[in-house]
Amino acid sequence: MNEQQQQLLAQLKGIHPPPDAAFWPLAWGWWVLLAVLVAALVGAVILWRRHRRFNAARRQAMDELRQVSSGDNNWPSQLNQILKRTALVYYPPATLSGLYGQRWTQFLLAQLKRGQQQTMAARLEHLQAMQYQPAKPDKQAFDPCQEAAISWVKKARFQQAAHTRGSTHTEVSHV
Repeated sequence: MNEQQQQLLAQLKGIHPPPDAAFWPLAWGWWVLLAVLVAALVGAVILWRRHRRFNAARRQAMDELRQVSSGDNNWPSQLNQILKRTALVYYPPATLSGLYGQRWTQFLLAQLKRGQQQTMAARLEHLQAMQYQPAKPDKQAFDPCQEAAISWVKKARFQQAAHTRGSTHTEVSHV
């Protein structure tokens, strides 16, 4: 190599690697992903709170059903009253006000899936029949009836009642 080339080569400096890629600021794709994750988290919390609020009456009914004891002389009536109050939360009062006896049992069974209806029918009918007996209720029938009531509250397919949808105020349309 000639002298001029050697001088030029001497002027060259070593290869400098670029600095490491910085974590911050994030690229726009990460911001989009972060926004989607935050929206999904907020949506999940809202749905969870709605579900929890919707099932509050169900949880309260199950607690009340567990508090009824076989020592009470009117436990069939107590179990039935709890079932009726629970149904009133989820269905309009006009639908339930005239139901008693066999029609009430049919309504209870209609809220269950087909496979569950057959297993619950006898126990719910027995509970309804015991309400109208003049004698003291049979203590041995308490456990199956209480289990049937708890099972109904757990497994019933409730819908949001039409009277609770939308606004919380009802208007009277008479003059």
